[in-house]
Amino acid sequence: MSSWQLGTINQADELEPILAIEQRSFRWPWGRLSFEGELSCQNACNYIVKSCANGTGEQVVAYAFFRLAADELHLLKIAVSPAWRGHGIATRLLERCFTIRAKQGATSVHLEVRPSNTAAIELYLKLGFEVIGRRHKYYADTKEDAVLMMKNLKEEL
Repeated sequence: MSSWQLGTINQADELEPILAIEQRSFRWPWGRLSFEGELSCQNACNYIVKSCANGTGEQVVAYAFFRLAADELHLLKIAVSPAWRGHGIATRLLERCFTIRAKQGATSVHLEVRPSNTAAIELYLKLGFEVIGRRHKYYADTKEDAVLMMKNLKEEL
């Protein structure tokens, strides 16, 4: 894979490539207002991955949106552009984010995931997450439960 850079996203005008990835990645994607809300949140931790490949110039290929509450990090959204999947970007993106936030005092990361999203669950288990529960009928669109997962970040330091 070509080289890539992890950066933070703070400006709403940087949302276009994120919205494009979101639309291609999810059956029920977040809209612009949801992303803008996260960008304006004081406790948000938002990251993008940019890559320069094959002379095409710098492009956003992945993103992750987190929210920090006290010393707990909550993963709200992660996606990798379909053309860039299968290269370990999500794994490396999350590992780097966890290390950064652990050095800044986060002790754990939590998330909800659809039980039908087996690829995501496999990734999270590989990264050391544990299943800690379920939220009954969490997803309004399908009434699907959410699997609750948690990872201790102490080993990230």
